[in-house]
Amino acid sequence: MQLLFTAKAVQNKTIILLFILFFLSDIHAQNTSTNEVPVITILKNSEKRFNLSFSYNKRELRGIKCEAPSGSATLEETLQAITENCTLQFYRIDERYIAVQVGNDPLISVCGTLIDTATGAPLIGASVISQSTQTSTDSGGVFNITAVPGDATISLYHMGFKVKEIKAEELSTENDCPLVFTEQRFNYLPTVLLSSYLTKGISKNAEGSVSISNKNFEILPSLIDPDVLKIAQILPGIESFNETASDINIRGGNNDEVLLLWDGIRMYQSGHFFGLISAFNPNLTQDVTVYKNGTHPRFGESVSGVISMKSDSEIPEKVKGAASIDFISTQFYAKIPASETFAIHLSGRTSINTGLGNPVYNQFFKRVFQNTVVTNFQTNTTEGLRSTDEAFNFYDINGKAIWQLSNKDKLEYNFLTIFNKLQFTERITGETSLSKNESELKQQSLVHGITWVRDWSNKLSSKLVYNSIDYVNNGANQNVDTGQTQSQRNDVVESKLMMELFYTFNSDLSVNAGYQHAETVIENESSPFVVNEIFTTRDKLVTNGFFIHSKWKLFSKNSILTAGFRYTDYPNLDQQFLEPRLNVYQKINSELSVTASAEQKHQAIIQTTDIRNNLLGIENQRWIILGSESTPILENNQIALGTTFKKDDWTFGIEGFYKKVEGVNTANQGFRNQLVDAEALGSYEVTGMEASISKKTEHLDAWLSYTYMDNEYTFDSLIPVSFRSNYDISHALSLALSYTWKSLLFSIGTSYHSGIPYTTPVDGNAIIVENDDATINFNEPNNATLQDFFRTDFSAGYTLPLDKTFTGKINIGLVNVFNRKNSLDSYYVLDEDQNGNVILNRVEQFSLGFTPNISFKLLF
Repeated sequence: MQLLFTAKAVQNKTIILLFILFFLSDIHAQNTSTNEVPVITILKNSEKRFNLSFSYNKRELRGIKCEAPSGSATLEETLQAITENCTLQFYRIDERYIAVQVGNDPLISVCGTLIDTATGAPLIGASVISQSTQTSTDSGGVFNITAVPGDATISLYHMGFKVKEIKAEELSTENDCPLVFTEQRFNYLPTVLLSSYLTKGISKNAEGSVSISNKNFEILPSLIDPDVLKIAQILPGIESFNETASDINIRGGNNDEVLLLWDGIRMYQSGHFFGLISAFNPNLTQDVTVYKNGTHPRFGESVSGVISMKSDSEIPEKVKGAASIDFISTQFYAKIPASETFAIHLSGRTSINTGLGNPVYNQFFKRVFQNTVVTNFQTNTTEGLRSTDEAFNFYDINGKAIWQLSNKDKLEYNFLTIFNKLQFTERITGETSLSKNESELKQQSLVHGITWVRDWSNKLSSKLVYNSIDYVNNGANQNVDTGQTQSQRNDVVESKLMMELFYTFNSDLSVNAGYQHAETVIENESSPFVVNEIFTTRDKLVTNGFFIHSKWKLFSKNSILTAGFRYTDYPNLDQQFLEPRLNVYQKINSELSVTASAEQKHQAIIQTTDIRNNLLGIENQRWIILGSESTPILENNQIALGTTFKKDDWTFGIEGFYKKVEGVNTANQGFRNQLVDAEALGSYEVTGMEASISKKTEHLDAWLSYTYMDNEYTFDSLIPVSFRSNYDISHALSLALSYTWKSLLFSIGTSYHSGIPYTTPVDGNAIIVENDDATINFNEPNNATLQDFFRTDFSAGYTLPLDKTFTGKINIGLVNVFNRKNSLDSYYVLDEDQNGNVILNRVEQFSLGFTPNISFKLLF
């Protein structure tokens, strides 16, 4: 393997490496310049020496250092020395266990009796959590906690839902335990089937969805930040066949068939750098829910799947945040509590591009603009000497305000803007002339949303949501000399109102129902060079959606049935859809369970690719509204059956599925063969199987996921009637391993999948000329397959506590460690040689080469 770097890049890398070495050596010098050692080390040594156990919060003690007691001191002398040198307090729980508290404030013991206000009965089995201590209420609703500071917050949970928070000092009495009254509000979160599905931070739910917790997720190969769209791609059945973060394919469908939501708002733009980077700041993305089948009827507009992202909605006790920089961007986020009932969350990110000579920007630029005018490095043309200048930048800004208006009411406001811009200038200098072309591609989204949540009682709650999005994809190319301009524009303006009710009959039965009204206006505009006219189309879609969803837990909760219906009415199209959704979970024993799911869904808004009409050779993707005879609304039917086996630290799962999507138009599939201008209606069918196996220990996570698919188009008006889909990837496999050792994290993984289909010309008769018009003579569509895709990635992270306030993190990500040249696409075009003869050229799109990245983050 040979790696090529410019001298400037090597110089910059050397400077950064020296800075890291200096940074680490300086810290080491500080640690060794005194006799002070970490207090956690002192406590662990004391545990071994005196055969006892200390109970403490590691986060509070992290960064505290002091002089170690004498090795010959007794237990009492050791505790006294630590108290004086380290400003800690000790509270003996029993003969073996001792609680540790930072500071000089005295520790207290508390107790309470938890009472349900509605019934007057004690809450049994409620969880009581304070710092590192956790207990539960007994049969009388009573709990006891020892050795906590008076100002500590004690959180009370019942049925997995937080019902109350109270200060410890309010529960400190000398005699009876005080009564704590609270409403028993039930949670509406999914029932977790596997808490660590594949790896930590990913949960498989009995309702058919998969949850990703950004807070609990640790590391993934190639990533320097927990990018949720990249994390989702390790799940079986989910891939990105063009190697991007934002273009996600679920069970053989197009990427636009996936409904992407940010805090309930549909996103029409999801990536930076033409999709290589997710547009959603990972620091504020709290949870992600992924549906591949059996989708909650709340969600429509997705025949392949749903990825619903949710930002943090909690009011922190103190200011939290971070700032970081890497080779491609710099970013920050902050969570600021203005009071106990109001908080603001802010985040921002902006690109770092030219001027640094960094390898990440160079590789990204080469990957995105290969085979386009931007990277046409031919300097000599028949017109003269060619020179170019380009500038690419992006940014995203996110803001959120949270008001806890009362114990029953919560109000949230969301703001998000995403921006991408490419400017390209081409100059051709001849002996007597100078020609100049200026081009610009701009993509931007502006999002607003407001949510009001109210708990009307311990059984009934509601949610009212209004949001809007304005998306624009605008491109222009101007010849400065002639004034001629070619332009393209795709605008999406959407506003939505949603109302939901949640009602819980008991812990085994709950119902969720709602109404949604949306108005979407999509405008497409184009102005070609050769015609001095602007062509514009403007379509509007009005949507009224009603849904009901219920969850039953039967037979001592060994069976869980979630079922619902969605009714959607499009009054301006005079079309209606009634769609059932179903998930069944059956527990066989403590190790084995079986699941079944089914759904019907439709989609009225898709993204089409205009191969012929592009700027700079970059594909022109446009959102359009379906509903006419030539472009019918897509309809999906899907069923699946699976099983999960868990024993000790091993987990195994397998699921088979069948999926059929009807209403597919060849004009919207992005063909680059004889079907490039064809318009035929048909369908695609996918039969497949997904399997996963994982092993988890205290320090090690290892997992493997595999997907098999048979994906086929059917168009009755074409010959042949059936042929392979553009996304017929027979085999896909992901294998990864992560290891944690103290403050170090390592992860290495391999991604493999079969090559995608493409169409070849007929050997010996590749070009047909009729009436001086040359065309390519293709074989049957998708008759050939690219070479298999294979890529190995690595990442590592190190956390370094700096003091009580600040923590440093260094993350390294290596993409395509072995610099393998993977082909992502292949197609054929006609060209002319120097003599003016028509020739055939094969164009190939390749994946990222070896791309190293490093980030420095400061958390507070």
